[in-house]
Amino acid sequence: MDEQQPSQIILADTGEQLHRMPEQWLRARVRGWMEINESPDFLYWIGTYTADGKWIFCSSNADRWAPKDYRQLYAQEVCRHLDRQCAFGGAWLAGWVQGGRVFYMLWKDKEGDIQIPIECDKPFIALQKYTLSDWERHCCSAYKVYSEWKRDLEMTNSQQVNVAQGEKTSPGHLAEAPDITLQ
Repeated sequence: MDEQQPSQIILADTGEQLHRMPEQWLRARVRGWMEINESPDFLYWIGTYTADGKWIFCSSNADRWAPKDYRQLYAQEVCRHLDRQCAFGGAWLAGWVQGGRVFYMLWKDKEGDIQIPIECDKPFIALQKYTLSDWERHCCSAYKVYSEWKRDLEMTNSQQVNVAQGEKTSPGHLAEAPDITLQ
């Protein structure tokens, strides 16, 4: 691969606060989720902005595979917009899975747990036609479905397990994947 390796941290271009989630919770359990659930046996790259504007990401191997720069910039732009416009108290991550063929977003709730995965396998040339407002509408719709599901289950906060903060789940639960975090 002749792809340029990205730097580990990129400062956001504005001083606006994107969200308030602690960096530790942003980093928690992302690598395990990607390797077990979303991109097993394939390369992936996904990241997010911290509350103070740093870009952090994880990649699928020690060589720090990353998609081409224009795909990285696309994910960063979408992520920054979503965190400003529709973070819903949590934070969005964006990147590429399945060897860079699928655009991927995750929403983590305010406790740092992954709640909404979204993937789009359209060719990149088609994705470029999507505006930031298109992604915002799509993510708001997904959040609405998640909120209705949570309401219909009549789940209270005390009934939920905050896996990203170290609370244990029942044996065999999917969230018991190894705790491998963003680097």
